[in-house]
Amino acid sequence: MGQLEDIFETGRNAFCMGKTQSKPTMSTKGKWQWMDDHGWVPYKPSVSNKIEAAFLSDGDPVTFTHGSKSYVIDHDDLIQKNKSTGFERKIRRVGKDGKPITTDKTTSSKPVHKKTTSAAKKKTSKKTSKAESKATSSGSTKPVITKLSFPINKSYSCPKKKQIDVKTLTNYEVLDDDSKSTVGDTCQICLCDLFDDDDDTSIVVKLSNCVGHAFHLTCIEQAFKYNQKCPSCSYAYLLQGSQPSGKMKVYLNKSMKCSGYSCGTIVVNYSFPNGTQSYMHPHPGKSYSGTYRTAYLPDDNEGKRVCKLLIRGFMHGLLFAVGDSVTTGQKNTTVWDGVHHKTSTSGGASCWGYPDKGYFTRVTNELASKGLFCEEFMAVEKKIHKKWLLKRQLSVNPSLPFCAKNTRLIYCSIRSAEHKELKGQELTKEDILEMKLDPLKKHLTARGLKNTGSKKVLQQRLIEAI
Repeated sequence: MGQLEDIFETGRNAFCMGKTQSKPTMSTKGKWQWMDDHGWVPYKPSVSNKIEAAFLSDGDPVTFTHGSKSYVIDHDDLIQKNKSTGFERKIRRVGKDGKPITTDKTTSSKPVHKKTTSAAKKKTSKKTSKAESKATSSGSTKPVITKLSFPINKSYSCPKKKQIDVKTLTNYEVLDDDSKSTVGDTCQICLCDLFDDDDDTSIVVKLSNCVGHAFHLTCIEQAFKYNQKCPSCSYAYLLQGSQPSGKMKVYLNKSMKCSGYSCGTIVVNYSFPNGTQSYMHPHPGKSYSGTYRTAYLPDDNEGKRVCKLLIRGFMHGLLFAVGDSVTTGQKNTTVWDGVHHKTSTSGGASCWGYPDKGYFTRVTNELASKGLFCEEFMAVEKKIHKKWLLKRQLSVNPSLPFCAKNTRLIYCSIRSAEHKELKGQELTKEDILEMKLDPLKKHLTARGLKNTGSKKVLQQRLIEAI
């Protein structure tokens, strides 16, 4: 009966199309099913073969009609969608034995109905963003969808004079004598006393992202003229390259395709006019020639991520420099500064074009070497830096109460080390009787005893414990 049904279905389709089939139906490895309210239901052989052929050839979604209804089969997302109502149902691929064939696409065993209204889309996008943020924080490799709005226009002006505003850059805090317990009493640059009673003019500051050390204002201002990093913990407060003044324009060309990609192309234009070299360039005061460059990126998730990094790199002056061109031999001109761009949409790596499988890995590493990292990495780094700040604060001042879950272990580890040290001290009765109230309570707490009551009660309790 199954064979007769297949023959009848094939003949009916050929009659409706007004022509007969001269070629046999493509042999398939799997069959397809859709899920109704009660379970999995097989498609008609003709529809199943169409889906299988599109799946194997990585073709476009399949469209078919059933009665007066029209459906679209997305074999990539394993979804059947009603074109008129927007309802979606799960589909799956099975073998001859009816068992699901293992693929990269996973399906659910329960029927799912989704209505693609605007409210439903908003809920779905919120759930997706939450899931992606969890995946990023847990270290998963699932990519987060990157969004860009075109066109993008950026301008960069190379600083002509060495002007570093430490206050704006670091948002430092001015300290007084009461801060000795948290930052120490020595400047980490000049190694002199921070709070010198004989010098009323010296101002002591703590940088916003640093903990446990401070500097004289005059010392840190002099240090930041040469390097915008904390001299003690090396935290970078500024990324500043030697790029000449120029403009960057980014726009999307949907009709242009990079070789090996089916999506549109992000076009990046750089323009640098002729100018005079500043203090950051090899020959200050001499003229240099500008240039005009165009680069291409595919309009997919990887391309957008790299485009964002390039925009940040341009605004920090890290993509170009003034020097001698290796290819043309021209001197005092605008050249690339170590970040490779694809200046052609085809031709492969040898022609600075696509396809090039390792390009995105290389360019990401090149940007990372200049201190430019993707948003996912920076989100994780911010959490790590926050934990590091809290850890430094607790190590400098262990009496600080913890107020966040992620500092509980740090706080407990510091407390346990303190209690261990107190337990190891040899105490006599005379020492306990001369002890003040606060140390007395600490010794009792370290031994797991109650620390409430009058001083005499606490002294007696500790004497009995030793």
